[in-house]
Amino acid sequence: MGEAKKISVVVPVYNSGKVLNDLFEAIDKVFTGINTPFQLVLVDDCSQDNTWEVIKELKQRNPGKITAIGMAKNFSQHNAIFCGLHHCTGDLVITMDDDLQHPPDEIPKLIQKQAEHNADLVYGVSAHYYRSAVRNATSKGFKATTRLTSAHYTGGSSFRILRRDLVKKLITHSQQFVFMDELLSWYTSKIEYVQVSHQPSKLGISRYSGGALVRLYFNLVFGYNATLLKMITYLGVSSSLISFLIGTFFIIKKLFFHVRIGFTGVVVSITFTGGVILLSIGIIGEYLRRMYSILNERPQYSIREILE
Repeated sequence: MGEAKKISVVVPVYNSGKVLNDLFEAIDKVFTGINTPFQLVLVDDCSQDNTWEVIKELKQRNPGKITAIGMAKNFSQHNAIFCGLHHCTGDLVITMDDDLQHPPDEIPKLIQKQAEHNADLVYGVSAHYYRSAVRNATSKGFKATTRLTSAHYTGGSSFRILRRDLVKKLITHSQQFVFMDELLSWYTSKIEYVQVSHQPSKLGISRYSGGALVRLYFNLVFGYNATLLKMITYLGVSSSLISFLIGTFFIIKKLFFHVRIGFTGVVVSITFTGGVILLSIGIIGEYLRRMYSILNERPQYSIREILE
């Protein structure tokens, strides 16, 4: 099933106290069945319910299997995963969500696929996802945006297995905003996929609001690629060409046809050019804001408490 001496499972946790016991029991059953030692890293992303108390109870009952990390504030799912990667000890590392949408029973498929192809990364993907229309649309947007900067990326999910060598490369990344799939596509092209089942969330509703999804998407757009800056270049060239053609048109009408031009042409030209300039300044300003944030070295995460 796999030659790794130990496997770490990183789970970012948020307001999921009522399902964590079921999650641990399912994961423990899987690794007992394949006779493989494991480390479960639970990263509480500053939950607002009793999640941290549940994690501590699980840790007390299973001291050798769980590493519990409590974040000082909410840093988002991807940053929580990144925090967990810093505290993994396994030769292979699995990441998965806390709501049991990806059943732990599917973990052996990831392990087997990785062993067969010696892949750096294996994604567990599903033919059908039990998600809202907004989540599905946002997921497609994330994948389309990531493809702009990586020819190797063809999709992915939060259910994945990574080699230890890849994890070591990832955790050298220092940018405050973290988007795992984009980072992974930077560091390797040895990626495989395996079909797994996907179930309705045991927590009932998504913890991502519409606003949070939009913010996450804009962070990805501005944080990991320069596509919009390239668009400004093309837009500038196009607007210059259009303005030149418009100007030439009015000059010809004035010189050869003695047509009174008036203010229409001037207003159209100024409005068009001004709009392009303001849009370009706004996009450049957003990139500069993010560069300023990076220079300030804002932390990727901050740990309040850790139980190892």
